[in-house]
Amino acid sequence: MAVNSKTTNIIQSFQILKGNTRTSVIFEPLWGIPFVLYNFYLSLYMKSQGITDQQIGFIISIGFIAGSIFSLFGGVITDTLGRKKTTLIFDLISWPGAMLIYLVANSFWMFVLAAVTNSIVRIVTVSWNLMVVEDADNEQRVAAFNLISIINISTGIITPLAGILVKLIGVADAERIFIAFAAVSMTAMIFLRNHFYTETRVGREILERHGKKSLSDIFKAGLYGKTFAVLRNKPDTVLITCVFVLFNLYIPLGTYSSLYFAPYMTEVLGIDKSTISILGGVNSATMLIIFVFVIPLISIFNKLINMIGGLALQAVALFLLIIIPANNLTVTILCIALFAVGFSVFRPFIDVAFAEATEGSERAGIYSLFNTITSVLGALVGLVSGYLYVLNPRMLYIVSIIILISCISIIILLYTGKVPFSGEEPEARVRL
Repeated sequence: MAVNSKTTNIIQSFQILKGNTRTSVIFEPLWGIPFVLYNFYLSLYMKSQGITDQQIGFIISIGFIAGSIFSLFGGVITDTLGRKKTTLIFDLISWPGAMLIYLVANSFWMFVLAAVTNSIVRIVTVSWNLMVVEDADNEQRVAAFNLISIINISTGIITPLAGILVKLIGVADAERIFIAFAAVSMTAMIFLRNHFYTETRVGREILERHGKKSLSDIFKAGLYGKTFAVLRNKPDTVLITCVFVLFNLYIPLGTYSSLYFAPYMTEVLGIDKSTISILGGVNSATMLIIFVFVIPLISIFNKLINMIGGLALQAVALFLLIIIPANNLTVTILCIALFAVGFSVFRPFIDVAFAEATEGSERAGIYSLFNTITSVLGALVGLVSGYLYVLNPRMLYIVSIIILISCISIIILLYTGKVPFSGEEPEARVRL
């Protein structure tokens, strides 16, 4: 995937962005900063309120089950209300709404309610992604996804500050401050961003068509329309979707953002609760370096090769986290840094590959289907994860490695040409 020289640095990448894509990038920090603060200590906050490891697994599973239901209607709601209005309404419910519940939660069922409310974000996942990609060309998409990743990773550098507050006032009180800040910041982001958003061209065309149909016809078409027919004729899209689904199942299980990351670091590797915030800083700093300096350089190579390399590095890092001895902060930091390199190499290229593979008027349906499949399978993974952690915490990383190897195998099928990938020029498939 050759990338124009305009995308070789942050300033030039931002300058090529236009309209909704540019707006999405500008307001991303108002979501990214509070998210990284509250999410890092969320699992320890739950445990401080009496939630067990198995119950954390149940909460994850129930959230995914609810998400699968919301995902079923994500595409049709987005096409019915429009990308802009859908993003406004359901972002407000799924983020500030969920934060307010987390703020007062002190029981298993309160945390379940918060997780279910947050799972409404599955609808926004469709509408917001379409706001980012639909009016943009591939060059702008690459720049936007890279910049959004840079913004969200940069915010993680402040995680050690969160650790200082945790040390001073404890996990529970510090987390409530983070959650309250998230509610305020995310609300401001949603309203400000909506002010500058405009409905996408494809969105306007679909709204015009839907204006001539009854609501029952719209829902029928949205749930049982052309999506499967389109996918039957696009095996490459099916495989890229499989990789995207598997990777999104793996994120809440074996990555830095997993609810089991902090417990694993403290309970298995013996790192102090306030000290683990250093790992968050290392993770973010490493990713920032990769996104700013490495991604523009390797973008000239085949995106599938980059994705394979990123997945392999993550698998190696997780394997090291399984075998390293406890109470070794230095080695743990090195493992997290290696993981961050792999994750940041893989992430922008899978986002771009999925956007390319889903090009067309059925994109909303494909995104919705992807969210539904991810949520259904994620419910199973969440249900099992709690038991796996109790049985042996290292099992979570063993399962994660299996998922990563599965992703690598699928991408190899695409790269070797056994399944054609429409996002690549034929001659680029074997050129590094």
